[in-house]
Amino acid sequence: MNKSKTVAAALLAISLAACGGDNNDGSSPAPTDPTTPTLPTPEAPAPETPTPETPTPEEPTPETPAPVAEVYIDESFDGLTALPAGWSAPAGNRGTVSVRDGSLIIDGRAHSSEMTAVVLPASLQALSNYRIDAQFTIESPNNATRWASVMYRTSGADNARPYDPYYQFAVRVTATASNGTEFAQRKNGQWLVTGTKAFSENIDPAKTYTATVIVHGNRVRQYLDNMLTHDMTLDEAMAKGGVGLQTTGAIMRVDSIKVTQQLTALPDVSKVIAVQDTGTPASMAPTLVQPMSAQTQLAGSGASNALFVIDSSLNLRSESGESLASLAHYFAQADRNTIPVLRIADSATVTALAQFARSNNDLGDVTLLSDNVELLASARRAIPAVRTAVDFSGVSILGNTTQDILQVVSATNRAKAKIAVLPAAMTNRTTVAHLQRLLLTPWAKSTATTPAAAAEVLTTGVNGVIAANAGVYSAVLKQLPANTLLRKPLVTGHRGMPGTTDENTLEGARAAVAAGADAVENDIYMTTDRHLVIMHDDTVTRTTNGTGRIEDMTLAQVKQLKTKPSGLSVPTLQEFFAEFKGRKVSHFIELKSTTAGIVPLLKEELEKAGVRDQVVAISFSGDQLNRMAETLPEISTGFLNSSADAGDVAVNLRNILNGTQLYSSTYNPSFGGLTQATMEAGKHRGTTFWPWTINTENDFYRFYSYGTHGITTDHAYWAKDFPVAISTAATASATIGSPFAAAVDLTTQVGTLSSAFSNQMVVLDGSPAHTVGSDGRVTFTAAGTATVLPGYTHKMGTGTYSYTIFAKPMTVQVGAQ
Repeated sequence: MNKSKTVAAALLAISLAACGGDNNDGSSPAPTDPTTPTLPTPEAPAPETPTPETPTPEEPTPETPAPVAEVYIDESFDGLTALPAGWSAPAGNRGTVSVRDGSLIIDGRAHSSEMTAVVLPASLQALSNYRIDAQFTIESPNNATRWASVMYRTSGADNARPYDPYYQFAVRVTATASNGTEFAQRKNGQWLVTGTKAFSENIDPAKTYTATVIVHGNRVRQYLDNMLTHDMTLDEAMAKGGVGLQTTGAIMRVDSIKVTQQLTALPDVSKVIAVQDTGTPASMAPTLVQPMSAQTQLAGSGASNALFVIDSSLNLRSESGESLASLAHYFAQADRNTIPVLRIADSATVTALAQFARSNNDLGDVTLLSDNVELLASARRAIPAVRTAVDFSGVSILGNTTQDILQVVSATNRAKAKIAVLPAAMTNRTTVAHLQRLLLTPWAKSTATTPAAAAEVLTTGVNGVIAANAGVYSAVLKQLPANTLLRKPLVTGHRGMPGTTDENTLEGARAAVAAGADAVENDIYMTTDRHLVIMHDDTVTRTTNGTGRIEDMTLAQVKQLKTKPSGLSVPTLQEFFAEFKGRKVSHFIELKSTTAGIVPLLKEELEKAGVRDQVVAISFSGDQLNRMAETLPEISTGFLNSSADAGDVAVNLRNILNGTQLYSSTYNPSFGGLTQATMEAGKHRGTTFWPWTINTENDFYRFYSYGTHGITTDHAYWAKDFPVAISTAATASATIGSPFAAAVDLTTQVGTLSSAFSNQMVVLDGSPAHTVGSDGRVTFTAAGTATVLPGYTHKMGTGTYSYTIFAKPMTVQVGAQ
């Protein structure tokens, strides 16, 4: 039996064939999550009843009738040739508004970014709680990204900016894109988009859709055709406001709209657990997972995750079989500050968990762990909100070859997971870094009981540790200085290095890699004769001496083009693959094209080039991410988006998980919408963060010091001289009373080597008495054997931002002079 077959057998049901449940027609509809609330029935008015006569004393007093929801607006536009009474078209409209053939026509084609709107009667501006149901479609868009929306909580026409601020539920023509539907606030003429979600299909102008907005107090839910898209909290300063409809760059046809009083409050928004942490000042330090037993004390352990075994009766046990109460009991703990990691063993348990979710239990902050890939994939189909993690820790035959790494990546992605728990043989810095470049989240499994053993694992750069003794790890992490990076951020050259060389050219990619880029991001399109070529825009006009759509050209025509300003050739994807094959360079391939055939062609090109260990795919398009999951499930994907910071870490994290769970992907946002606190919270869920495009040095240094997983930039050379690896001898000697600094070797981002002395030193518990000076040198005041972590602090730019890296622990013998 060859090694790949042995691995597949050893992983029980870890199948390297596609998981079941995919649609035969190639479509990938958005999953229905049993934890997601369904659209409630409108609070309809009760039928009129005769006024009861005054009861006689011996008659019982009738019960107080249930309140009746008032209908504020119910308009179908039948028989109208102008706007209904009280409706208005704002003076600032760029397009036109009319009523014809029983529909309201909002024609915003005059401008693709400035709005054309209709505002309903001003009397609605005094209201707080209402439900809006609008039947609409989008016709004749200027381009596929244009949108139509329902406005609510609008201000008055007499504001300095009429009707501003307001909220809106926007739907794009390409509704399957990651930002296909949006929860947005317009304030002071600016957009703040804090919620995006893909819909199950793009908008068809021949079909009619229903957009529903239910707003009550400071809560809102937005639905498209009964699918909940956003469940959000509103600004209490915008407690009241009116209703409107608007579009940009398209015709919004509205067949009817109904506004009804909302009597029932919405439930509190589903939030993630606020977890305990180690309290380490290190940046994005590994999350700790504590296996549970009857004697385990979680409080103060630093563990953010608690590991249980769960059975089909939803009883929790330790890994040795001890009974540890029930899942319901665990969920009922009001002060719980850990995330449950549940080891599952059979489909009956998945069925029971799905039923538990249907009983209004939110499993959106739960991780399921198993060595059975198909079982995990079936759990994700049954409960899309739940996270999954593949346990490879018991597979002794996995090593560090390219084939082994691809086995782990493929199985993890097929389980619709991002977390891979590694066997001991793979828990080393080189393999961990390779898996991270392929967008996996490696966790280690450890029985360490000493600080030295814990430090050995931490310095591999893993994202998490299932630690038999989380307290030992927590103690080491607390000793690390601020901005310690146990794992370096990946530097990605955006379109190569357009700061110095024409974008999306082979020459630009070479320049980025020469400057130390770990990865090159490029955008691909398909020619008419089925070749993948590198180009950012869908036309060649901006970046070359030609004109026209690139997907209307043959490869020969593309090769006749010359880039601006340097006159370089437009490369093919195969040329990129050949240039960097076998090198420690990753390809971040952006699927900017929405052409369906591009993913099958990418599969062909990958098979031809043999570079799967260097490739990931990223996209704004939900359709393309779904196609990747179906056609190339072994390739990791990243969810590109422009979501903004909501100002609340729990809300941010819920929005992030909604997107990444939908596509089993990483989170790749515009950097301006990402905070350090959100990243620190997200790491405990196995989420990794890849912000783009960071093109100012201060922002680059800031995010680098935050320890984000990857940074996309036009200026990869900013990091070329950064020390990224440090090594020392395994042993050293020190003298009592004399300052000690370890001799270290430093490796920079571009691979240059230099010798230095450590300027940071962490002396682990159990070492002889000592003091640490401001220069990082250690003075021991007693003899014995010390275990130390030699470190090096590097100041970036002007020194406002810095970071510290550490070598593996070394043993120092301390004696008298």
